[in-house]
Amino acid sequence: MSGPQLPSYREVVSLPVGFKDAQGELVQEAEVRPVTGADELYIGMSPEYNRSPNDLVYKTLLLSRTVTRLGDKKPVSIHDISKLHAMDVRALEYAVYRLTYGADALPEEDPDEPGG
Repeated sequence: MSGPQLPSYREVVSLPVGFKDAQGELVQEAEVRPVTGADELYIGMSPEYNRSPNDLVYKTLLLSRTVTRLGDKKPVSIHDISKLHAMDVRALEYAVYRLTYGADALPEEDPDEPGG
């Protein structure tokens, strides 16, 4: 019995801008995993999201759970995600979305629309 091929469980992402780590080195690699029901439950019950239920808070909380590594840093916190450049956030979002729903479900990028 064969069904649809499931995407990989983890993906390494190249960050287009990157950030400086604690040693001052430029980090341009991260690792992500797909979204789970537990992630959605966590976000729905989080004080941050209940105080400010908007897309930015949702994305930040989601990435803080689905980004498993920023360079060598594990675990990744909400604070770590909030310090990233918008282009890096967009790259991470697309990787998580692709892992969760498949490449065919990715929204088309509009070059005239701001990212992040």
